Amino acid sequence: MQCRQSHPDPRLVMSDGTLPTFILVGAMKCGTTSLHRYLGAHPQVCVSDPKEPDFFLRRNQKGLAWYKQCFRESAQAFGEASTNYTKYPAFRGVPERMHRLLPDVKLLYLVRDPIERAVSHYAHNRVAGRESQSVDEAFRPVDGSHYLQTSRYHFQLSQYLEHYPGERVLVIESERLRADRKSVLREVFSFLGVDPAVEASAFEEEYHTTSGKLKPGVSTFLQETQFGQFLTSVGKALLPQALRERGLSVFRSDVKRPTLSESTRARVRAHLQNDVDQLRALTGKEFSGWSL
Repeated sequence: MQCRQSHPDPRLVMSDGTLPTFILVGAMKCGTTSLHRYLGAHPQVCVSDPKEPDFFLRRNQKGLAWYKQCFRESAQAFGEASTNYTKYPAFRGVPERMHRLLPDVKLLYLVRDPIERAVSHYAHNRVAGRESQSVDEAFRPVDGSHYLQTSRYHFQLSQYLEHYPGERVLVIESERLRADRKSVLREVFSFLGVDPAVEASAFEEEYHTTSGKLKPGVSTFLQETQFGQFLTSVGKALLPQALRERGLSVFRSDVKRPTLSESTRARVRAHLQNDVDQLRALTGKEFSGWSL
């Protein structure tokens, strides 16, 4: 497990294994891949590879020694970015387990228009072959839809605020990260206690985990055949995530973005509005570009 970190500063403390000082806890489909890359381009920051160790999920059995090996380079700040950490109640007990091990960790939470995020989450699962329903069918039980639960940012954040003080949490608007990236990154770097004035060519790019659906047969080959699973495991062990995604891009085809019906959109808006109002009150942010 290799930590992404470039241009090491000899003044920084070397480590044969340590624990993160910050965690990007989500939200999924809000630009966490891009932010993870920007953080990894800072010379004083070490980010994990894989991006999402999922260490604090109950199902993780790899152990503390494995987790510490994710952070081995010289740095002032160490971090990871597991978006499953803000998918309560699908994954329970994450903040409690995190606080027991990392009581002083800093938390980054990236959010975007909650309806757009939910639709993007649905599209992601369609691409991965994990969703067969239409988007309107998937959003019909608004109270039970995991797509909408993940878009309830105040609800998700409240799970952490039972264990961490508000000053250890930074909520970041995805829309601002795209429109005013350098300013937002300065805020993030200052929050993490690293040099906010750093510039890097990586800050000019946007990164996405998928750009389309794997062509017929490719996903089945990689996931269900012994040789395909072997190639996948070797690739994960030897190649950085960016290089793996670049290689897979030739096997992808474009997927049309799903569109919610007006009636479904109205029900979703009504379901999410109170949570958005609470998030605005908690953070003092307007989220003026959102649809609710």
